[in-house]
Amino acid sequence: MTSEENVLGIDFHVHVDERVKYWQIPNVLRARNLDGVGILTHNSFRFAKKIVEKFRARDAEKVYFAGVEIDTADGHLIAYGIDQEIPRELSSEETVEIIRDLGGVSIIPHPFMSHNSIGWKSYIVKADAMEFYNGFAKIFLNFPNYMAEVSFRHNGFGKVGGSDAHFAQAVGTCYTLVDTNGVHTEEEILESLRKHKTVPKIRPIDYYDIRNFIGVVFTPKINRKVVKF
Repeated sequence: MTSEENVLGIDFHVHVDERVKYWQIPNVLRARNLDGVGILTHNSFRFAKKIVEKFRARDAEKVYFAGVEIDTADGHLIAYGIDQEIPRELSSEETVEIIRDLGGVSIIPHPFMSHNSIGWKSYIVKADAMEFYNGFAKIFLNFPNYMAEVSFRHNGFGKVGGSDAHFAQAVGTCYTLVDTNGVHTEEEILESLRKHKTVPKIRPIDYYDIRNFIGVVFTPKINRKVVKF
């Protein structure tokens, strides 16, 4: 990293589906002293893009960009910087190649979080980055985060942190410092991600992590369908 003026604090993993009170996110960013957020929905980015448009129109001080968390045949993958939907349940390798062909950036989230994670197959998936710090994993005494850090720190992934927030107040419980050369745009953030100019950060576990965990585990889900208020 260089000077503080060139570095942004970004949470790369924030959901706005499953009854998330997304309109609270800008206030949470300010409370956490963060500069921007990657907004995600599951398997379709349409709703995420709508929310980003709203935020950009109302809040020019922060950086908002939309992406999608895709169910691959092997586990979840995050894509940013794409304008075409990607089919679910393809292999993780094929999904990453499609993201790259579309000019996007791929992140392997929570590589060691049970059924929805790529796990050890991450060794052969050529993603741009990996989530070394995941907020949801903090509930498990950070063990999945430690596994990712030890197993993949020398495997050529850009390193990011993301809250995995499905509860607005959990935004920023994990985040990433991104060196953007002083250019505060989505394009520069994603380019910095490609060039591995990132440092993951994690905050101590708190009430918001626990509340997020309870919401994710015990909230009924209907095929990951977007629920609007």
